[in-house]
Amino acid sequence: MNRNLFYFLTCLGIFCMSMSPEPGGLRTIENNTFQRGEFIKYKVHYGIINAGFCSMEVKPEPVYVNGRKCHHLVGKGYSNSTFDLFYKVRDVYESYMDEEALVSWRFMRTIQEGKFFSYTETHFEQDKRRAKYIDRKKQVKFYPTPENIHDVVSALYYARTVYDADALKPGDRISLRNFIDRKTVDLEAELLAREVIKVQGQKYKCLKLRLTVAESGLITDGASITLWVSNDKNKIPIRMQSELAIGSLKADLFEYRNLRHPFEAKIDR
Repeated sequence: MNRNLFYFLTCLGIFCMSMSPEPGGLRTIENNTFQRGEFIKYKVHYGIINAGFCSMEVKPEPVYVNGRKCHHLVGKGYSNSTFDLFYKVRDVYESYMDEEALVSWRFMRTIQEGKFFSYTETHFEQDKRRAKYIDRKKQVKFYPTPENIHDVVSALYYARTVYDADALKPGDRISLRNFIDRKTVDLEAELLAREVIKVQGQKYKCLKLRLTVAESGLITDGASITLWVSNDKNKIPIRMQSELAIGSLKADLFEYRNLRHPFEAKIDR
């Protein structure tokens, strides 16, 4: 398992579609998909080994950034006690996403993997179309961004809110974009099929998509990732899978709480 492992957490944002922004200010987007207190957890397998878990959470209380009411989104990736003996992982991703405009204002990333440690912050200046990037040495640099830019965590929640599953057909491709590691990265997702899969002994109705990462090394050294998303109003990822240079990586839905809608993608046994 290497430092790309818990980019699975960030690849959840693959639906981050380019949309025409409202001119002259922040947009307004109605959220009918997720709610405060939502929690989703995944079991991560590296080949046949149970390596650990990753999770996504919308904190129960709102916070204010730049005078704007925001969702506090937290993603975590961590190895289990057995895998800790070989390679300990404790990663945390935090995003502050505007509740009304569904854009990112701030993103913090803590990476603790083996002997490697890194902490970085990105402050998005949406009105100036730029990102203020603060590295682990507290050095500050500015980078240009498109309007209404996202970090890799806020991208997931924005995308879940705006994409129309009923309108997608197999073969349709979606252009993707978010800011990570000092640059805006373009990705592409293709709807492969609608199918039922079995995860942890439970069946789910899903949309099956393939995410292609244009830039080698961002997630899995340029490889493609297959993603299954619940085919219901919650639109949560059920399974993520990718082949690595050595072995394979898979994350399966393990636990969920406080979904906004009934979990209709779940098929009763």
